[in-house]
Parts: sequence; C-alpha cells; structure tokens
Amino acid sequence: MLVVMSLKTKIRVDRRDSRFSAAHFLADMGKCERLHGHNYFVAVEAQGQPDERGVVLDFNLLEPAIAAACAPLDHKVLIAGNSPSIQLRENGAELEIGFKQKRYVMPKEDCVILPLSSTSVESLSGYLLEKILERLGPAGARLDWIEVGVSEGGTQTAYTKKDF
Repeated sequence: MLVVMSLKTKIRVDRRDSRFSAAHFLADMGKCERLHGHNYFVAVEAQGQPDERGVVLDFNLLEPAIAAACAPLDHKVLIAGNSPSIQLRENGAELEIGFKQKRYVMPKEDCVILPLSSTSVESLSGYLLEKILERLGPAGARLDWIEVGVSEGGTQTAYTKKDF
C-alpha cells in the first residue's frame, strides 16, 4: 500500500521594521499602572501546505500586512477601551483618561483607544493577529495556523495562535 504524506511548511517573519513604539499603562498591575513606554517587536509564524509554486503564504503579502497592523500604534498612547477600571471622556480635541486617583489629559490624535480590556503584550498579540488576518484576506485561507508574537523591548514576549 502506498502512503501519501502531506508535507507542511512553517514560515516566519521577524523583521526590524515589524515594530512600533508606544506608551501605555496596565490597570491593576502594580508598578505597571504608571504610564510608561516600550519598543515593541512583532514576529509572525504560520504553517500550511505549500501551493504549486512551493509557497505557503507570499511574504510580499504578509510583510505589508504586519507593517499596516503596526503603523496605527506607532508613537501613540495605547488605551484599553474595554477596561472596567479606566474611564474615558472626549472633550473636543482632548481625551481625558481616568484611572484610580490619576487623571491624564492628552490630545486625542496622540492616543489609540483599542477594543481591549488591557494593553498587555498578551492582548496586543491577539489584536495584531486579527488585524493581520484582516489585511491578508483570502490569502490566509490556506493556512493551518498563524501565530503572532509581541515583544516588549526584546525581553518579554507573548504569543497568540489561531488554528484554522
């Protein structure tokens, strides 16, 4: 009996330009409650069966999708819009952010309110995974899985993986 094996191939994109710099604070997380910033690095791995050209996913599609997902976060203050601990109030061109006894007033254009309960690297990796998939559209349909890793300054990384 002839056994036909299906080979799977994993790809990885870990480029220097797959990054962004941003400020944030983590509600109810001790010293991380203070407003602070990071240089974030993003890596993406995906696995699937290569097509007739031997390609799992065209890097010329994946790399711009990563860059497009990161760009709106670069040099911004990341705000967890779904956090029960954070109060937000818009006042013209300003955004007032309340947390415990703290009150920040910032230009709205300097902030990104994310549909997340936290701006931890764990939450950011899931958020970026979804944004990358949106950008890939049908090109990502042949994948078995995709995983996005987000690193704070290269020392701490969180990964979110989606199986298909």
